Amino acid sequence: MLARIRHCCGVTLRGSSYSSCWEGKSVSLPPPQNESSRLEVLRSFHILETPPEQAFDDVVRLATLICDTPIGKIAFVDEKRVWLKAKIGFELDEIPRERSFSAHAILRSGILLVPDPIADARFRNTLLTAEIGVRFFAGIPLITSGHQAIGALSVMDRVPHILTAEQIDSLQILARRIMHELEHRHTRETRSPHQKLHLVPTRQVTILLVEDEENLRALLQRTLEGVGFTVMSASDGGEAVGLCQQHDGTIDLVVSDIVMPRLNGIELAARIRADRPETKFLFITGFGDQFPELGELIKGGAGIVEKPFLPSELLRRVEDTLTQGKAATGTQGA
Repeated sequence: MLARIRHCCGVTLRGSSYSSCWEGKSVSLPPPQNESSRLEVLRSFHILETPPEQAFDDVVRLATLICDTPIGKIAFVDEKRVWLKAKIGFELDEIPRERSFSAHAILRSGILLVPDPIADARFRNTLLTAEIGVRFFAGIPLITSGHQAIGALSVMDRVPHILTAEQIDSLQILARRIMHELEHRHTRETRSPHQKLHLVPTRQVTILLVEDEENLRALLQRTLEGVGFTVMSASDGGEAVGLCQQHDGTIDLVVSDIVMPRLNGIELAARIRADRPETKFLFITGFGDQFPELGELIKGGAGIVEKPFLPSELLRRVEDTLTQGKAATGTQGA
Protein backbone atom coordinates (compact mmCIF):
# COMPACT_ATOMS: atom_id res chain seq x y z
CA MET A 1 0.00 0.00 0.00
CA LEU A 2 2.75 2.45 0.97
CA ALA A 3 4.57 1.69 -2.26
CA ARG A 4 1.47 2.73 -4.16
CA ILE A 5 1.15 5.96 -2.16
CA ARG A 6 4.80 6.81 -2.84
CA HIS A 7 4.60 5.99 -6.52
CA CYS A 8 1.52 8.09 -7.15
CA CYS A 9 3.20 11.19 -5.72
CA GLY A 10 6.48 10.97 -7.65
CA VAL A 11 7.83 14.30 -8.85
CA THR A 12 11.18 16.04 -8.66
CA LEU A 13 12.69 16.93 -5.30
CA ARG A 14 11.76 20.37 -4.04
CA GLY A 15 13.59 22.43 -1.43
CA SER A 16 17.09 21.60 -0.25
CA SER A 17 18.93 20.25 2.75
CA TYR A 18 20.79 22.41 5.22
CA SER A 19 23.79 24.46 4.09
CA SER A 20 27.24 23.32 5.18
CA CYS A 21 28.25 26.93 5.90
CA TRP A 22 26.41 26.69 9.24
CA GLU A 23 28.48 23.81 10.57
CA GLY A 24 30.39 24.52 13.73
CA LYS A 25 28.83 27.93 14.34
CA SER A 26 26.61 29.10 17.17
CA VAL A 27 23.53 30.71 15.64
CA SER A 28 20.97 33.13 17.05
CA LEU A 29 17.91 32.78 14.83
CA PRO A 30 16.19 36.07 13.94
CA PRO A 31 12.39 36.14 13.52
CA PRO A 32 10.88 36.49 10.04
CA GLN A 33 10.67 40.06 8.74
CA ASN A 34 6.88 39.78 8.65
CA GLU A 35 6.66 38.43 12.21
CA SER A 36 3.87 40.72 13.43
CA SER A 37 1.55 39.98 10.52
CA ARG A 38 2.53 36.30 10.62
CA LEU A 39 1.47 36.01 14.27
CA GLU A 40 -1.76 37.88 13.53
CA VAL A 41 -2.58 35.43 10.74
CA LEU A 42 -1.72 32.43 12.92
CA ARG A 43 -4.05 33.58 15.70
CA SER A 44 -6.85 34.31 13.24
CA PHE A 45 -7.13 30.56 12.61
CA HIS A 46 -8.02 29.96 16.29
CA ILE A 47 -6.04 26.72 16.26
CA LEU A 48 -3.75 27.35 19.26
CA GLU A 49 -4.75 25.56 22.48
CA THR A 50 -7.49 23.58 20.75
CA PRO A 51 -7.96 19.94 21.83
CA PRO A 52 -6.65 17.00 19.79
CA GLU A 53 -8.63 16.21 16.64
CA GLN A 54 -8.73 12.96 14.73
CA ALA A 55 -8.31 14.78 11.41
CA PHE A 56 -4.89 16.18 12.38
CA ASP A 57 -3.81 13.03 14.23
CA ASP A 58 -4.58 11.04 11.10
CA VAL A 59 -2.44 13.34 8.93
CA VAL A 60 0.56 12.85 11.23
CA ARG A 61 -0.03 9.11 11.22
CA LEU A 62 -0.18 9.08 7.44
CA ALA A 63 3.01 11.17 7.20
CA THR A 64 4.94 8.77 9.43
CA LEU A 65 3.62 5.75 7.53
CA ILE A 66 4.63 7.24 4.18
CA CYS A 67 8.10 8.19 5.42
CA ASP A 68 8.61 5.12 7.64
CA THR A 69 9.52 7.21 10.69
CA PRO A 70 8.50 6.69 14.34
CA ILE A 71 8.04 10.40 15.19
CA GLY A 72 5.89 13.09 13.61
CA LYS A 73 4.14 16.34 14.47
CA ILE A 74 2.02 19.23 13.27
CA ALA A 75 3.33 22.34 15.00
CA PHE A 76 2.42 26.03 14.96
CA VAL A 77 5.07 28.66 15.73
CA ASP A 78 3.78 31.24 18.21
CA GLU A 79 5.72 34.24 19.54
CA LYS A 80 7.84 32.35 22.08
CA ARG A 81 6.83 28.72 21.71
CA VAL A 82 6.02 26.03 19.19
CA TRP A 83 2.62 24.53 20.00
CA LEU A 84 1.84 21.00 18.87
CA LYS A 85 -1.60 20.29 17.45
CA ALA A 86 -0.80 16.63 16.77
CA LYS A 87 2.15 14.37 17.44
CA ILE A 88 3.34 10.76 17.38
CA GLY A 89 6.35 9.38 19.24
CA PHE A 90 6.56 11.81 22.20
CA GLU A 91 4.23 13.54 24.67
CA LEU A 92 5.26 17.20 24.66
CA ASP A 93 2.53 19.80 24.06
CA GLU A 94 4.86 22.69 23.28
CA ILE A 95 8.55 23.45 22.73
CA PRO A 96 10.46 26.69 23.39
CA ARG A 97 10.73 28.44 20.06
CA GLU A 98 14.48 29.01 20.36
CA ARG A 99 15.00 25.25 20.84
CA SER A 100 12.81 24.06 17.98
CA PHE A 101 13.30 22.82 14.44
CA SER A 102 10.04 24.45 13.36
CA ALA A 103 11.38 27.97 13.97
CA HIS A 104 13.88 27.23 11.20
CA ALA A 105 11.36 25.47 8.97
CA ILE A 106 9.07 28.53 8.73
CA LEU A 107 11.93 30.54 7.23
CA ARG A 108 11.94 28.32 4.14
CA SER A 109 9.65 27.89 1.17
CA GLY A 110 10.50 24.19 0.79
CA ILE A 111 11.55 21.27 2.92
CA LEU A 112 14.05 21.58 5.76
CA LEU A 113 16.15 18.39 5.85
CA VAL A 114 18.53 17.82 8.76
CA PRO A 115 20.34 14.50 8.23
CA ASP A 116 22.46 14.86 11.40
CA PRO A 117 21.30 17.38 14.05
CA ILE A 118 24.28 16.60 16.30
CA ALA A 119 26.71 17.77 13.61
CA ASP A 120 24.83 21.04 13.00
CA ALA A 121 25.18 23.94 15.46
CA ARG A 122 21.66 25.14 14.66
CA PHE A 123 20.02 21.95 15.86
CA ARG A 124 22.21 20.10 18.35
CA ASN A 125 20.60 22.02 21.25
CA THR A 126 16.99 21.68 20.10
CA LEU A 127 14.74 20.08 22.68
CA LEU A 128 13.93 17.11 20.44
CA THR A 129 17.61 16.47 19.71
CA ALA A 130 18.80 16.82 23.28
CA GLU A 131 15.92 15.18 25.16
CA ILE A 132 14.07 12.94 22.69
CA GLY A 133 17.13 11.74 20.82
CA VAL A 134 16.14 12.91 17.33
CA ARG A 135 18.89 12.15 14.81
CA PHE A 136 16.98 12.98 11.62
CA PHE A 137 14.45 15.71 10.87
CA ALA A 138 12.38 16.63 7.82
CA GLY A 139 9.91 19.51 7.99
CA ILE A 140 7.59 21.19 5.49
CA PRO A 141 6.39 24.74 6.30
CA LEU A 142 2.65 25.28 6.57
CA ILE A 143 2.12 28.30 4.31
CA THR A 144 -1.16 30.19 3.99
CA SER A 145 -2.65 31.38 0.71
CA GLY A 146 -1.29 34.80 1.72
CA HIS A 147 2.25 33.36 1.81
CA GLN A 148 2.63 33.42 5.59
CA ALA A 149 4.40 30.42 7.19
CA ILE A 150 2.62 29.65 10.46
CA GLY A 151 3.98 26.21 11.33
CA ALA A 152 5.37 22.95 10.01
CA LEU A 153 4.52 19.31 9.32
CA SER A 154 7.51 17.21 10.40
CA VAL A 155 8.73 13.63 10.57
CA MET A 156 11.72 12.47 12.60
CA ASP A 157 13.77 9.43 13.51
CA ARG A 158 16.15 8.43 16.30
CA VAL A 159 18.57 6.89 13.80
CA PRO A 160 20.00 8.19 10.49
CA HIS A 161 17.28 8.23 7.83
CA ILE A 162 16.78 9.22 4.20
CA LEU A 163 13.68 10.23 2.28
CA THR A 164 12.93 9.56 -1.36
CA ALA A 165 11.75 12.32 -3.67
CA GLU A 166 8.31 10.67 -3.68
CA GLN A 167 8.13 10.73 0.13
CA ILE A 168 9.16 14.39 0.22
CA ASP A 169 6.52 15.26 -2.36
CA SER A 170 3.91 13.39 -0.31
CA LEU A 171 4.82 15.49 2.74
CA GLN A 172 4.47 18.66 0.67
CA ILE A 173 1.03 17.55 -0.50
CA LEU A 174 -0.05 16.78 3.07
CA ALA A 175 1.21 20.19 4.25
CA ARG A 176 -0.84 21.91 1.55
CA ARG A 177 -3.87 19.86 2.52
CA ILE A 178 -3.46 20.88 6.18
CA MET A 179 -3.53 24.52 5.14
CA HIS A 180 -6.49 23.89 2.84
CA GLU A 181 -8.35 22.43 5.82
CA LEU A 182 -7.47 25.35 8.10
CA GLU A 183 -8.45 27.95 5.52
CA HIS A 184 -11.66 26.09 4.71
CA ARG A 185 -12.56 26.15 8.41
CA HIS A 186 -11.69 29.84 8.63
CA THR A 187 -13.95 30.62 5.67
CA ARG A 188 -16.75 28.49 7.10
CA GLU A 189 -16.52 30.26 10.48
CA THR A 190 -16.91 33.66 8.84
CA ARG A 191 -20.01 32.65 6.89
CA SER A 192 -23.48 33.49 8.10
CA PRO A 193 -25.31 30.51 9.65
CA HIS A 194 -27.48 29.86 6.58
CA GLN A 195 -24.37 29.63 4.39
CA LYS A 196 -22.66 26.89 6.41
CA LEU A 197 -22.48 23.33 5.12
CA HIS A 198 -23.50 20.40 7.33
CA LEU A 199 -21.94 17.03 6.62
CA VAL A 200 -24.16 15.07 9.03
CA PRO A 201 -26.62 13.18 6.78
CA THR A 202 -30.30 14.09 7.10
CA ARG A 203 -31.25 10.45 6.43
CA GLN A 204 -29.50 7.16 7.02
CA VAL A 205 -26.83 6.75 4.34
CA THR A 206 -25.07 3.41 3.88
CA ILE A 207 -21.53 3.40 2.46
CA LEU A 208 -19.53 0.36 1.37
CA LEU A 209 -15.84 1.06 1.97
CA VAL A 210 -13.35 -1.09 0.02
CA GLU A 211 -9.64 -0.70 0.83
CA ASP A 212 -7.00 -3.43 1.11
CA GLU A 213 -4.61 -1.53 3.43
CA GLU A 214 -5.86 -2.15 6.97
CA ASN A 215 -4.67 1.06 8.65
CA LEU A 216 -6.05 3.30 5.93
CA ARG A 217 -9.34 1.37 5.89
CA ALA A 218 -9.75 1.82 9.66
CA LEU A 219 -8.92 5.53 9.39
CA LEU A 220 -11.49 6.09 6.62
CA GLN A 221 -14.15 4.08 8.44
CA ARG A 222 -13.73 6.20 11.60
CA THR A 223 -13.97 9.35 9.52
CA LEU A 224 -17.20 8.32 7.79
CA GLU A 225 -18.87 6.91 10.90
CA GLY A 226 -17.85 10.04 12.82
CA VAL A 227 -20.35 12.16 10.86
CA GLY A 228 -23.20 9.65 11.02
CA PHE A 229 -22.80 7.41 7.97
CA THR A 230 -23.41 3.66 8.26
CA VAL A 231 -20.28 1.93 6.95
CA MET A 232 -19.71 -1.61 5.75
CA SER A 233 -16.04 -2.30 5.09
CA ALA A 234 -14.28 -4.83 2.88
CA SER A 235 -10.59 -5.59 2.37
CA ASP A 236 -10.89 -6.37 -1.36
CA GLY A 237 -13.30 -6.43 -4.28
CA GLY A 238 -14.32 -10.05 -3.80
CA GLU A 239 -15.34 -9.46 -0.19
CA ALA A 240 -17.21 -6.31 -1.25
CA VAL A 241 -19.27 -8.25 -3.82
CA GLY A 242 -20.18 -10.75 -1.10
CA LEU A 243 -21.33 -7.97 1.24
CA CYS A 244 -23.50 -6.49 -1.53
CA GLN A 245 -25.14 -9.85 -2.11
CA GLN A 246 -25.85 -10.30 1.59
CA HIS A 247 -27.13 -6.76 2.21
CA ASP A 248 -30.89 -6.36 1.75
CA GLY A 249 -31.03 -2.59 2.01
CA THR A 250 -29.79 0.26 -0.16
CA ILE A 251 -26.09 0.91 -0.63
CA ASP A 252 -25.94 4.62 -1.40
CA LEU A 253 -22.23 4.92 -2.12
CA VAL A 254 -19.22 2.68 -2.68
CA VAL A 255 -15.91 4.26 -1.66
CA SER A 256 -13.27 2.04 -3.24
CA ASP A 257 -9.56 2.01 -3.94
CA ILE A 258 -8.78 1.51 -7.62
CA VAL A 259 -5.81 -0.85 -7.29
CA MET A 260 -6.73 -3.95 -5.26
CA PRO A 261 -6.25 -7.71 -5.36
CA ARG A 262 -8.90 -10.03 -6.87
CA LEU A 263 -11.11 -7.28 -8.35
CA ASN A 264 -9.87 -3.75 -8.99
CA GLY A 265 -12.15 -0.79 -8.42
CA ILE A 266 -13.33 -0.60 -12.04
CA GLU A 267 -14.21 -4.29 -12.14
CA LEU A 268 -15.93 -4.00 -8.79
CA ALA A 269 -18.06 -1.09 -10.03
CA ALA A 270 -19.21 -3.13 -13.02
CA ARG A 271 -20.20 -6.07 -10.80
CA ILE A 272 -22.12 -3.92 -8.32
CA ARG A 273 -23.86 -1.77 -10.91
CA ALA A 274 -25.17 -4.86 -12.67
CA ASP A 275 -27.34 -5.53 -9.59
CA ARG A 276 -27.55 -2.05 -8.06
CA PRO A 277 -27.57 0.53 -10.89
CA GLU A 278 -28.56 3.32 -8.50
CA THR A 279 -25.38 3.03 -6.42
CA LYS A 280 -22.87 5.89 -6.67
CA PHE A 281 -19.08 5.47 -6.59
CA LEU A 282 -16.16 7.44 -5.18
CA PHE A 283 -12.77 6.08 -6.25
CA ILE A 284 -9.56 6.45 -4.22
CA THR A 285 -6.63 6.53 -6.59
CA GLY A 286 -3.14 7.59 -7.44
CA PHE A 287 -3.25 5.68 -10.71
CA GLY A 288 -6.25 7.17 -12.50
CA ASP A 289 -4.36 7.63 -15.78
CA GLN A 290 -3.84 3.87 -15.97
CA PHE A 291 -7.59 3.23 -16.15
CA PRO A 292 -9.18 4.81 -19.24
CA GLU A 293 -12.54 3.37 -18.18
CA LEU A 294 -12.52 5.79 -15.24
CA GLY A 295 -13.38 8.71 -17.52
CA GLU A 296 -16.69 7.17 -18.48
CA LEU A 297 -17.52 6.42 -14.85
CA ILE A 298 -16.86 10.07 -13.94
CA LYS A 299 -19.19 11.17 -16.71
CA GLY A 300 -21.79 8.87 -15.16
CA GLY A 301 -21.51 10.55 -11.75
CA ALA A 302 -18.56 8.84 -10.05
CA GLY A 303 -16.10 10.89 -8.02
CA ILE A 304 -12.35 10.69 -7.43
CA VAL A 305 -10.20 11.51 -4.40
CA GLU A 306 -6.45 11.37 -5.01
CA LYS A 307 -3.86 10.14 -2.51
CA PRO A 308 -2.71 11.45 -0.15
CA PHE A 309 -5.76 13.30 1.20
CA LEU A 310 -7.12 14.63 4.47
CA PRO A 311 -10.15 13.02 6.13
CA SER A 312 -12.02 16.31 5.72
CA GLU A 313 -11.42 16.19 1.98
CA LEU A 314 -12.82 12.67 1.82
CA LEU A 315 -15.98 13.90 3.54
CA ARG A 316 -16.38 16.74 1.05
CA ARG A 317 -15.96 14.32 -1.87
CA VAL A 318 -18.48 11.95 -0.33
CA GLU A 319 -20.97 14.80 0.05
CA ASP A 320 -20.33 15.98 -3.52
CA THR A 321 -20.81 12.50 -4.96
CA LEU A 322 -23.98 11.84 -2.99
CA THR A 323 -25.62 15.18 -3.76
CA GLN A 324 -24.38 16.11 -7.22
CA GLY A 325 -25.06 12.84 -8.99
CA LYS A 326 -23.51 13.43 -12.41
CA ALA A 327 -20.95 16.05 -11.39
CA ALA A 328 -17.30 15.16 -11.70
CA THR A 329 -15.44 15.51 -8.41
CA GLY A 330 -11.75 15.11 -9.17
CA THR A 331 -9.09 16.54 -6.86
CA GLN A 332 -6.38 17.56 -9.27
CA GLY A 333 -3.71 19.62 -7.63
CA ALA A 334 -3.64 20.39 -3.98
